[in-house]
Amino acid sequence: MKTPRFPLAVVTLLLAGLATPTPPAFARQAPAAPKPAWQASVEKTLDAPLFQHASVGVLVRSLDTGQVLYVRNPDLALMPASNQKILTGAVALAKLGAEFRYRTILSHTGSVDRDGTLNGDLYLKGSGDPSLDSERLLTMVRALKGKGIRKLNGRIVADASAFDARTLGSGWAWDNETYYYSAQVAGLNCDENVLLLEVRPGKNVGDRATVVIGGPNAEKLGFAQSRYVAVTNEVKTVAAAESGSASVSAERVRGRNEVRLSGTMPAGAAQPQNVVVTVEDPALFAGTRLAELLPVGGVAVPSPDLLRVETGVTPAEAVEIAVDESPALPQLLKDFLKPSDNLYGEALLKTVGLKAEGKGTIAAGATALRKLLTEAGIDTGGLSVADGSGLSRMNTLTPRLVTDLLIHVWTKYPPADRDAFVAALPEAGVDGTLRSRMKQTAAAGKVYAKTGTLTRVSALSGYLTAKSGERMVFSIVMNHYGGSASAARGAQDAIVLALTEVPGTNKVSRSGDSR
Repeated sequence: MKTPRFPLAVVTLLLAGLATPTPPAFARQAPAAPKPAWQASVEKTLDAPLFQHASVGVLVRSLDTGQVLYVRNPDLALMPASNQKILTGAVALAKLGAEFRYRTILSHTGSVDRDGTLNGDLYLKGSGDPSLDSERLLTMVRALKGKGIRKLNGRIVADASAFDARTLGSGWAWDNETYYYSAQVAGLNCDENVLLLEVRPGKNVGDRATVVIGGPNAEKLGFAQSRYVAVTNEVKTVAAAESGSASVSAERVRGRNEVRLSGTMPAGAAQPQNVVVTVEDPALFAGTRLAELLPVGGVAVPSPDLLRVETGVTPAEAVEIAVDESPALPQLLKDFLKPSDNLYGEALLKTVGLKAEGKGTIAAGATALRKLLTEAGIDTGGLSVADGSGLSRMNTLTPRLVTDLLIHVWTKYPPADRDAFVAALPEAGVDGTLRSRMKQTAAAGKVYAKTGTLTRVSALSGYLTAKSGERMVFSIVMNHYGGSASAARGAQDAIVLALTEVPGTNKVSRSGDSR
């Protein structure tokens, strides 16, 4: 068969049909409007080498309109550090109520003789109060004496049954257990479950330093040194010229109330070196402190070798003698959020669990928190709750969740509760963990926010009022950054200061997220 031949004109037409048509000329597009200076400043901060390999989430929204002002990775699940306390504080206020107070009850079994001898046991029953201290215990002892009881012939039983037996949070670092920020939590707490060790130089160079267990607190309340911990003292007194300043470190043996002190104290040092250590078994510690305070309050006890202090549960037939009440929740929230107190975080979340779910556990508190968020229409994707304080690296949340919750508190809580929550947050340049940050800037006194710090984790979330009067909510959460914690905090402060320049809502340009 012969190959078909096409006329030259037909071939020309076919080739013309396969050719790419020449596109029409388009009008030159107008250049994009420049970013507002405040937004450019935020992005310059976040694009710094410090965050080149980091996971950073930022979300800023107007409280006045709900408009998104700035966003970057708002749905990343990030470790919040102490920003977890925002969640704990919000759910505590919602589930416990502003009038909530902890109650600690002193009661007894047995009978009281005419001479005032109690032939029975004293029971100290806690409700998880993280604020209970020795002074308030002493007030209870004086109430005991006021009821005619002048001598104890029995045991002291510490009742911590309000909470479960887990005194440490999930994922807490074992090598931090000595330090105050890792204090154990129980249904009965006292003096934040820590002891102060006051270290002073010995009489001569080469001598061991002297140690007072309990420090000024013991002296002020009038009881002898605490016998709850045993101290191995290896601190040496050295010549002042050799040392210059005190250098004392402490380590508590895991699972035991044995503390090892090491280091040096300069001879003739006028000021002691104070070392704070945690205690094992907070309930037993509180019961022991009650035993130490009974003689101070005028109630005689058997010798320390004969007086038994144990943990247990208060029997139904016990006779109530005295009741201690904590400050109301708004004050507790200030004592919790402003200094970022971890013990309060654990106690409050367990208390929420007890009140809302019937169990004094972190898991029950987390269930109540999730219910609150779900009822508020807040997406809980990315949320993991391992504790109430944020000390665990197993906690995760998103900046969107934080800002949504802060908006929910602002718009849906009763005004008095909302104001109590905001007032409990650190105030920039004024108090709490923000007292030294953003001082003498446009943010000072205009930012109420919660800080958060763990190794390679830093966060800042809260409320802000710009120079224009624009009120906004923000969350900045940084993980795995490549520098120091102070550098990360400096970046957060720079972002907040840039946000103070945000103009009124009608002048604000959006930044890529409409939700």
